[in-house]
Amino acid sequence: MIDDKFLNEYGEILCQIERPARYIGDEFASYDKDFDSAQAKFLFVFPDKYEIGISNFGHKIIYDLTNKKENFLCDRLYAPDKDFLSLLKENNKSIYALESKRKPKEFDCLGFGLQYELCYTTVLKILELSEIPIYSCDRDESCPLILAGGPCTSNPQPMSEFIDVFIIGDGEDVNIEVLEKFCELKNKIPRREILFELSKIQGVYVPLIDNYTTKRIAQLNYNNHPVKSPIPHFASVQDRAVVELRRGCGRLCRFCQASHINLPIRERKKDDVVKLAQEYIKNSGYSEYSLLSLSSNDHSNIELILNELNCHFEKTDVSVSLPSQRADKFSLELAKLASAQKKSTVTIAPEAGTQRMRDIINKNLSAEQIINATISCIKNGWNRIKYYFVIGLPFETYQDLKGIVDLIEQVNSTCRSQGLKYPQITCSISVFVPKPHTPFQWARQNTIEEINDKIKYLKELKEKLKNVKFNFHNPKMSQLESFYTRGDKKIAQFIYELYKQGAYLESWDENLDFELYQKVATKLNLDIEQLATKEFLEKETLPWDKISYGVNKDWLLGEYKKAKDAISTIPCEVKCNNCGVCANLKTKKVLDKK
Repeated sequence: MIDDKFLNEYGEILCQIERPARYIGDEFASYDKDFDSAQAKFLFVFPDKYEIGISNFGHKIIYDLTNKKENFLCDRLYAPDKDFLSLLKENNKSIYALESKRKPKEFDCLGFGLQYELCYTTVLKILELSEIPIYSCDRDESCPLILAGGPCTSNPQPMSEFIDVFIIGDGEDVNIEVLEKFCELKNKIPRREILFELSKIQGVYVPLIDNYTTKRIAQLNYNNHPVKSPIPHFASVQDRAVVELRRGCGRLCRFCQASHINLPIRERKKDDVVKLAQEYIKNSGYSEYSLLSLSSNDHSNIELILNELNCHFEKTDVSVSLPSQRADKFSLELAKLASAQKKSTVTIAPEAGTQRMRDIINKNLSAEQIINATISCIKNGWNRIKYYFVIGLPFETYQDLKGIVDLIEQVNSTCRSQGLKYPQITCSISVFVPKPHTPFQWARQNTIEEINDKIKYLKELKEKLKNVKFNFHNPKMSQLESFYTRGDKKIAQFIYELYKQGAYLESWDENLDFELYQKVATKLNLDIEQLATKEFLEKETLPWDKISYGVNKDWLLGEYKKAKDAISTIPCEVKCNNCGVCANLKTKKVLDKK
């Protein structure tokens, strides 16, 4: 139950804002542990709105595993929206953790989930609201330890002056290990010495020490997967039960950071997936579950898993969501299994329109496979198809762009020849962002002018396609992502100045002020476009070289050179391509036996 003392203090404010349910806590299936008796008090901070953060699967894992430790407590904090923020300031009230209602500075550690570069200024604002010094060098023994994990830590340098400890790789084990070590050392040695000891843990990067570190790998088993999570008071972005099928992707598309930093492939056992899905639905009451993976139908036993779950939920209204379909494995049988309960939009990711471009990015897909997968979906009752494409890729030509429209025309032509109704097709078209630890980390990004010309070209070609809608990602946002993701320590001053100028919740379009970015860049003598579109030299030391995800840098460079010649690489499920991960990290891929 929500505490009366809390309602007396914050009730009047909550009545004046939009969606007060974001800030009251007490969700079904949340933990309610005693704050004072906990040996380690950890606050997971998601620097975005409640409905985004509570949907994040990584946050659910850390929250569950930490609270399962008898003497540990994990609470949550999401970035307050601007209306709540304004009233807190007006009434001289502090932000607070959802369950305990305690101030953030009362915790031992704050852990920020860095999912997206445009959340960086929000991190600084939350530190300010928590009455914690923004710069790590200004924190003393009374301050909580500030941690950060998530995909943005693949290059920690832009945020290195604000974060004490970066968690690199899978967080399941290393996060607990850091908390255990901190509990062992706190009140015994100075803060600086604690940081030095933490830097010795594999998967931990401490900017103060500037140590080289290698990512941590967690093995997927039944016990380290949540079977319940806090149920939001209103519909969140991903309002369903989630079961992770596998981690990593052996396809190794050359632009895809997630596939390279999550190697090796690890598949969860079929029986564990089935049991987890059944328990999650039972514990949550959701009517939909998602089988999460970078490529869910690559799991060795995906059809058996779906068949068993369909049988289990046959007389219920429970349906399944399969994100990120691989066209070459979307079989007719799989289409029938996935649509057994309820049909919604099917998502397929061709990424590029021509075979040449798909070879450059190592997609390992043919036009025939994409078309056949689409037709299988249409024949089995789907009339809404979503395609993912990327433009601005290295070595791209206008003929490659035309290939996007040509591919859709082939789908329509096949429908006509087989007497099928045209599907409603939505193309989500993003702009290429060169990411650290990928073969394209050296590549330049297109300028905004170049991207706008390409968008105009595609819009003109699309006019003849009446059943197709194009949704383009904002090129300016993509440029800022590139500027941040490959930046060095000098970017920290830029982030700090933006924060001081009021930048906050910039992952939302209405809060992103491009003029402010240019104003701050001019003040600091930075050229955002020049840095975003920079092509790194092959032998150049990269800002993120202190961080290793196990993939050999020479192998990445070799893949970049193969891309120039449009030569593809065999997926590692088929044959080891000697990327170095298994040898360097003393591990191996784990595939569930068929």
